[in-house]
Amino acid sequence: MDRRHALSVMGLFLAAALALGLARWGEGRIWGIAEDQLPKPPASSGLNGDETRQILRTYFMEHYSEADSSAVYADLTHDGAEELLVLTVEKGRSGEPAPLHGGSLDGGSFTRAQATVLRAVEGGEVLPIYEFACGAEHSQWGELYLKKEEGADYLVWYSPYTASERGDFQLAQFSLGEDGAVLDRVRERIFFPAGDGAPREGDADEAEIAAFLDRAEAMLEGAEPVIVFDVIHDPVAGTDGPRRFAYLDALFTSF
Repeated sequence: MDRRHALSVMGLFLAAALALGLARWGEGRIWGIAEDQLPKPPASSGLNGDETRQILRTYFMEHYSEADSSAVYADLTHDGAEELLVLTVEKGRSGEPAPLHGGSLDGGSFTRAQATVLRAVEGGEVLPIYEFACGAEHSQWGELYLKKEEGADYLVWYSPYTASERGDFQLAQFSLGEDGAVLDRVRERIFFPAGDGAPREGDADEAEIAAFLDRAEAMLEGAEPVIVFDVIHDPVAGTDGPRRFAYLDALFTSF
């Protein structure tokens, strides 16, 4: 595509991406069901649901702070046994832990977050099987969500990244193996010129960009944020769009 067309496509794309983000994410939190009201799924590890939750909760109490951490049960390995997804957030240059409950955290003070999936196994051992990091200094680390589809729990990763006159947008929906292996249900990636960037072989055209955004909107429908921090830079206007920020605010609830 020529430069004028590239700018037109990019402006359309970023406007749609910003509209998608602003429509679905603002500053916010998710809530769940009280622990004593949760159903008790069978566990393939030989542990029942109560045993699994007790082991995970004990591990959490020994390694995390309730005030500075969020935790939600979800069966991300699809084996009938819940895992515990834990979110911790830092603020400020010193890496001070941020309190996550009561709406006291905002995007302006966010520095870095880490989400960890913990799995309990027979014998009472707890294994961290997956980690995701998101930092304010590097938006390509993207955004992480929880999504339920056809009764199964998934993680969704969305990374709308633009830098150095190039667009690199990625989207994935996946579950986890018991060893933490990422098992993709969907994974897509597109490249395109941004601003004065020169087109390259393999770049997405206008129709492919629009189709990608449609699929992203469908995938993110009903998804709940674990950690979302992103600012989409519009190279056509030369300005940053509004910041998107949201995080998980839950403690021993079920997704």
